[in-house]
Amino acid sequence: MVSSIQAGARVLVTGATGYVGAQVADQFLKAGYVVVGTSRTAAKAQGVKNYFDDKYGAGKFEVYETGDLVKDGAFDGAVKDVDAIAHVASPVIFNAADPIKEVIELAVSSTLSLLNSALQYGKNVKSVVVTSSAVSVADGNAAPDHVFTEEDWNDVAFENVLKQKESGQPIHPFLAYIASKNEAERAIWRFKDEKKPSFTISTILPSFVYGAILPPPATVQEVQANTTAKEIVFYYSGENQDPSKDLGINVFVNVTDVALAHVRAIERADKSDGQRYILSSGTFTFQQAADILREAYPERQNIIAKGQPGQKTPKNNFDHSKSVRDLGIEYKDFKATVLDTIDSVKQLY
Repeated sequence: MVSSIQAGARVLVTGATGYVGAQVADQFLKAGYVVVGTSRTAAKAQGVKNYFDDKYGAGKFEVYETGDLVKDGAFDGAVKDVDAIAHVASPVIFNAADPIKEVIELAVSSTLSLLNSALQYGKNVKSVVVTSSAVSVADGNAAPDHVFTEEDWNDVAFENVLKQKESGQPIHPFLAYIASKNEAERAIWRFKDEKKPSFTISTILPSFVYGAILPPPATVQEVQANTTAKEIVFYYSGENQDPSKDLGINVFVNVTDVALAHVRAIERADKSDGQRYILSSGTFTFQQAADILREAYPERQNIIAKGQPGQKTPKNNFDHSKSVRDLGIEYKDFKATVLDTIDSVKQLY
């Protein structure tokens, strides 16, 4: 039986100032844990710290300043007195001069840096959960009717990056991001096989993440700095007038479900050890988002794009049954997710 952590234990959450990381920290705090959130600088984390101090009381959320994640041993001190780790931080850089070095290699090296720090200095660490992505299973060469499960890998992404480099064409930024998630996750499982750590390891593979932003943004600029939630917000604000946009993988998950899955993976480590978990509520279109927003906010009919109302959603090619079975996730639907997103920002518009 794997020893699980108890409420009151200390949990390290890397990237706690990010969109997903802040929600992961919030769910651990809600469940009664003390959270140590990493940030490159303490100043960057001050807003998150103030928010959690107000919500949960002083002393429940601490900040660990890592400095640059590229440097060796960035996490050595952070892992020393924690019982579990949720590694959420990952490079999301779409304007890299050298995507192989700045995105793919950095994702792999920073993940291995954390795991090696935990191995060497994390004497109390019992469980580690790492945020990967559903793109690390979504092989672009798969048959159109293929349903992706945790058995699938998107190794072709890195092969395509190398082909682009060899042909002299610029490497597509999103392809580099996809490859970074796949390669970093491959490195995690090699680490587990080779180093045989005493702590459990599991990975969480969310599809496109939407839902509330924490802390609620104080400025429009903070919304625009957000990775995926802004896609929904831009329809509410009127900045995007084209609901026909297609992401290619039209599968979503609510950010609070993603955060809860991290907590459950650590609390149920006897089940989750060595496992990957696809997180996906179902399919969506941005036309649906526009339809939901126009219905919920009739006073904004002249702001929110109309598009072609009533568009059907595509077929769902991602099987989330394992996350339901092992982690007990009850997924929020797209309407709730769209409205959650806007509820957290509408004071700005």
